[in-house]
Amino acid sequence: MIDPTAAAERLVRCFDPDAALAEGASEVLVISPRYGRIRRRPPLLASVPAAHGSPAVWNAARHNLLTCSDRSVQLALATYQHRIRMRAQFSLDLLRDGRVDLHAHCHRLLERCGHERSAVPIAPEGFWIRYAASADAGGVLFEFGNTFLVPITESALHAEARTLLGPRS
Repeated sequence: MIDPTAAAERLVRCFDPDAALAEGASEVLVISPRYGRIRRRPPLLASVPAAHGSPAVWNAARHNLLTCSDRSVQLALATYQHRIRMRAQFSLDLLRDGRVDLHAHCHRLLERCGHERSAVPIAPEGFWIRYAASADAGGVLFEFGNTFLVPITESALHAEARTLLGPRS
């Protein structure tokens, strides 16, 4: 369904469009200038041994970004979070017959809605679905959603950088 490595890279690049992959002889790194500016530390987001390859480093970068305890990084993530909540009606016959995988179908609807905003799910496991109501003519209404990260705009990146650099003398 969803390639976790591609989703991890999309999430990191959503947070920082200037994030870069650097492959060396002994290590593979993900460098994020925005992550470094916000934390006021070197921009290294993740590092893995070269033998593990780029999929491992993108997954490590996603993990490090989402579990970072730095309050400034948490605030930056929270600023660009967008909750998407949807409703869909299904006929009882369709659900009984098993012609539709409700979970997969709802995921696809959310992904399409997020894709329209160039957003990436922050945590696919954060997906939720619940019965909303019985609809007319033997249908069932379900409500579902997840939290997405919307890309930071170029102008917002520049404004954030100016704020973090402090006043000029």
